[in-house]
Amino acid sequence: MKTLILVGGGHAHLHCLEQLKEKQPKNFRIVLISPSSYQYYSGMFSGYTEGFYNLEEIRINLKKLCEKIGVKFIEDEIISVHADMRKLTGKNGTEYHYDLVSFDIGSRADLPTSIKDRASSIKPNYRFAEQLQRIRSSTHPVVVGGGASGVELAFSILAWRKQQNLPENVLLFSSTSLLSGQGDAASKKIEAIASRKALSFYTGVSVRTIAGSRLLLSTGQFYPQSDVLWLTGPKSSDLFRHSGLPTDDSGYLLVNDALQSVKHPEIFGAGDCINIDRYPSLPKNGVYAVRQGPILWTNLNKCLSEDKLNVFNPQKRYVSILSTGGGEAFLSYGTCVIHGKIPWKLKRRIDRKFMKRYQAIYQ
Repeated sequence: MKTLILVGGGHAHLHCLEQLKEKQPKNFRIVLISPSSYQYYSGMFSGYTEGFYNLEEIRINLKKLCEKIGVKFIEDEIISVHADMRKLTGKNGTEYHYDLVSFDIGSRADLPTSIKDRASSIKPNYRFAEQLQRIRSSTHPVVVGGGASGVELAFSILAWRKQQNLPENVLLFSSTSLLSGQGDAASKKIEAIASRKALSFYTGVSVRTIAGSRLLLSTGQFYPQSDVLWLTGPKSSDLFRHSGLPTDDSGYLLVNDALQSVKHPEIFGAGDCINIDRYPSLPKNGVYAVRQGPILWTNLNKCLSEDKLNVFNPQKRYVSILSTGGGEAFLSYGTCVIHGKIPWKLKRRIDRKFMKRYQAIYQ
């Protein structure tokens, strides 16, 4: 019997696991390896920060899910891949042999070495809860990064502090305009919302260093800080490059449009840990990871039966909904932007439906 190992519990792998609840394959066994028995949904981090959700609502128990569908779960972190021997090595030295392997381990925080010990991140995401609880109640909370994660969590931290009657002194720093990746219309709208909600943000600046209770900007100005949440963008895991696997220039696992390694046909990947050679500029977000799930599962099955693989064709536009605190959210789709309570209600419905889809399997 052949062995398929799924490394990581990301969106695409959750879809693979879901397919097993009704029918188990007869020609191979499946193993899931993850450094935590829980997979947290980052789309609900803002709601958790603001107090809308508790911890159980925003996480999936991978161990229970695997037990329910007959998949072996192993809590370990893979630190090396030996492609020629089709073998993985875990952090504790255990070796795992595979016929097929798929990686869906997400990305890492792009923390500069000089401030690595002075700032926090939400990655790996199973450590995020204690970090967000600490920073939201800190005396001078600072968020660095004007992308979706940075903007959303800055709004959520501010909203929570308003609820608790704490000083509304959250600072947000970005090297670009806020949500610059979503276009000018989105940037102008979200910055206007930030100004109206009294979120102090500074664009076109970068953090040079963090010293004591202050941080120094590229402009030469100092600002107070008691906790810094660093969300400037993703960084690849060192796993693939150190293992000698083909990667792009940034170290992401390089795959073709069938989500298969460009050199090793028995290695697959999905989500934020990969780069597709045909779409090198594809953003790393949950939308594409979710849509890669069905393609990945189909191709893993077809690879075992030596059938022709399907290809992944990413959509050109997608809906983005970000919480702005206080029961409001910001929806963007191309040049269309909407803000208010209706987008927030839509976001809550989508997020809860996504989580219950998997939680219901083992509850």
